[in-house]
Amino acid sequence: MSELFSEVYNCYFQVIKSLIEAKQFISDKELHYRIQDTCFAESILYLLPKLTESGWGFYEKQDGVLRSKFSTDFYVPLTDLQKSYLKAILLDDKISLFFSDEALSQLHAAFADTEPLYLLNDFYYYDRFSDKDNYQNPDYRRHFQIIMEAIQNHEYLDILYESRNNHRVHHIYLPCRLEYSIKNDRFRMLAVENHMQRTRKIEILNLNRIVNIISTQKTVKHMPNIDKAIKRSYYKEPARLLIKDRRNALERAMLQFANYEKSTRKLDSDTYECLIYYNKKTETELLIEVLSFGPMIKVVGNEAFLNLIKERLLRQAALMN
Repeated sequence: MSELFSEVYNCYFQVIKSLIEAKQFISDKELHYRIQDTCFAESILYLLPKLTESGWGFYEKQDGVLRSKFSTDFYVPLTDLQKSYLKAILLDDKISLFFSDEALSQLHAAFADTEPLYLLNDFYYYDRFSDKDNYQNPDYRRHFQIIMEAIQNHEYLDILYESRNNHRVHHIYLPCRLEYSIKNDRFRMLAVENHMQRTRKIEILNLNRIVNIISTQKTVKHMPNIDKAIKRSYYKEPARLLIKDRRNALERAMLQFANYEKSTRKLDSDTYECLIYYNKKTETELLIEVLSFGPMIKVVGNEAFLNLIKERLLRQAALMN
């Protein structure tokens, strides 16, 4: 149960649930494509053996196809462990960004008698900046929820923003995505200032620097494809990493680098190659994240990223001396 539960609330659980509900029989080939289309590129490495071999026991081989062992109308109620996990999530102040005060009160009441699986002070983040965003700030919460609604409705927002040098700028933005930085413990918005331009420049705004937001009620029919714009900003060569799957390093790396576009393949029994695509804006953060893995990850390319690693290590060595 503990192995499955770590995946319950992400796409792994969703794809498995959809497979079981969709049909009783499925071919190996179709199962491969369903996982590939729904999950991450490296998910095949983890999920396929679990479903097709002596893993979780969801399927059994019959007449050359996989037969589900579950009925199509199965329903799994929340276990005490899952309730305990949800109670722990409710203790995280980031949860207030996604719900109104009334909804939060109802959730807390529903889990009032449930012991949390863990407490926030059970974790020590040794590589995280201390100046996190103030998620309890009413203006921050309001801005976050306005942006979320604007993304869903394809709506322009009138935003007053304070830059790093304390200069206030005022622009009309079309918000496209919200990202969370584990390293900084902050949210940032990816937006387009003028989506009518042929070459669309992605603007990144830290939510804690937004002074005010006004809804414009102006919408677009089709959102710009910011993924293409982001890909155009990537360096020509990705960072090439070799991951030794010891001390659960592969799973930790996939979680750590989940927000990057990447490609992963198995080289031998415990070594994986991971190509991570990045640009100037994400370079420093990626550098710090890679170094946090120590000897479990070896950087073998590209040359520019290798030089940055060497420079950072030499600076750290000089400080220690």
